[in-house]
Amino acid sequence: MKRFIYSVIAMLALGCTFVACGDDNDDPSIDFTSSAEEGSAGTYTGEWTRISSEGTDVYSGTITLTAAGTNATNVTFSCPDASINASSIANVWHANYGYQFFNQTTGDANKLGVAFSGRIDEAGNLDASFTLSQRVGRKNYEFKYEFRGKK
Repeated sequence: MKRFIYSVIAMLALGCTFVACGDDNDDPSIDFTSSAEEGSAGTYTGEWTRISSEGTDVYSGTITLTAAGTNATNVTFSCPDASINASSIANVWHANYGYQFFNQTTGDANKLGVAFSGRIDEAGNLDASFTLSQRVGRKNYEFKYEFRGKK
C-alpha cells in the first residue's frame, strides 16, 4: 500500500513539473514611456451603435483624441449619419495596459452636452459610450451610443 501511495505522489509531482502558466503579454502595444495624453492620441475608426426604444442602428464613424495638456485630451465625436459632431475635453490616464478617459460635466468644456467615458485597450481598440437626447422629427428620443473602433 505504501508503494502505491508513493507512486501516486510521484506521479502528481511529475505532473506538476510540466504545468505552466498562460502566455503573459510582456510586450503591450501601448507605449507607457509617453504621457497618457500623447499615447492615447489618434483617430479611431469604427462603428457607432445607437440603441433606443425604437430599435438599434449601426453607423460608421470616428473618435479623435488630441493631447491638450496634463491629464487632458480633446475628444472629437463624429458620426454624420447619427448627427453627431462634437468636441469635448476629457481627463485621460494610464489604466490596466491601456488608457481610460471621461468627462462628467455638461458645461462649456463639454460640447457633447452629456457625460461620457471610454477605454483604450493595449491592442489600440477604443470603446466609448454615452446617452444623448436627440430630436427626430417632432419627437425627442433618448439614444444610448456605443462606439467600438481601432486606431
